[in-house]
Amino acid sequence: MSTFSQLIPENSLWNVLDSSKLKEYSTCPRKYFFRHILGWKPAEGADIHLVFGTAVHQAMEILALDGYGIPSLTKGFETFLAHYRQYFPPEADEGNKPKTPANFMRALAQYALRYASDRHEVLHIEVAGAVHVDENQLLHFKMDTICRGEQGYFSLEHKTSSRYSAMWEADWRQNIQIGTYNHVLHCLYPPSEIYGIVINGIFLHDEPKITKEGRPYAGSRDNEFHRVPVRLGPEQMEGWRLDVIDLIEDIQEDMAQLETSSEEDLSLRAFSRNRESCTRYGICPYLNVCSTTENPVRLASAPPAAFETDFWDPRNAPSVRERMAL
Repeated sequence: MSTFSQLIPENSLWNVLDSSKLKEYSTCPRKYFFRHILGWKPAEGADIHLVFGTAVHQAMEILALDGYGIPSLTKGFETFLAHYRQYFPPEADEGNKPKTPANFMRALAQYALRYASDRHEVLHIEVAGAVHVDENQLLHFKMDTICRGEQGYFSLEHKTSSRYSAMWEADWRQNIQIGTYNHVLHCLYPPSEIYGIVINGIFLHDEPKITKEGRPYAGSRDNEFHRVPVRLGPEQMEGWRLDVIDLIEDIQEDMAQLETSSEEDLSLRAFSRNRESCTRYGICPYLNVCSTTENPVRLASAPPAAFETDFWDPRNAPSVRERMAL
């Protein structure tokens, strides 16, 4: 009879936590187990959402540094396209709509017009590091920007999507990641000088079709832009910190139970399943193996055919320009 600790050597990344890992654990501990303890990742090739989002961040970095003039818009789009085309050739664009180079090229010009009055100073860009949430526990982070404006210090965080809704806006108010970013600001600046986090939403749509009279068809939408401020006071920040510590302690308790879990056990008691989230964000990629295997410790030595082993390391986030330790 072999226990999990005998089957799988300890991985140092198990103790490297960030907001994404905590969110995944809070969504479903079993999903966290598959992705971050076993390191299983769906072997599906390039992810359009990840590739597109990374390319957009690189373009927005150019605009933040160089302004919204035509030279920086041109450079920004060229930077976007260079990254995007590494993964998706032109013939793939039709299937990736609305997240296509053509739509983003329009969006860049529209964005520059929409926010031409921006006057904030960019102090840090694409900054990553680790911040203490208590005396012994670090939480890793990567922020798009840290800025100073008339309202105080804030972070402008770029998020791309295909549909704006009240639910999308409300989702940021209790988001662990946004709490982390606010915590970083509070570690850097006096609370009275902090404004908070501003979600910089960019919503891509195909170019609207025009009638013979030169008007868009009813119901058609062009690209949209929405900025959502998320401001947390001292009590809210302490509540966020305690919630994060509770999540970390829950993970540690699951890890302690996992060490003695055996492949002979009928079922895995550690990292319990949240059966209500299997289809909450689309179909969970682990649904088939999770629903047919009561004790995945028996499969721990090698991933199923549809997966590859690829551990996520928050310290190796893409496009980092600066690092901090707080």
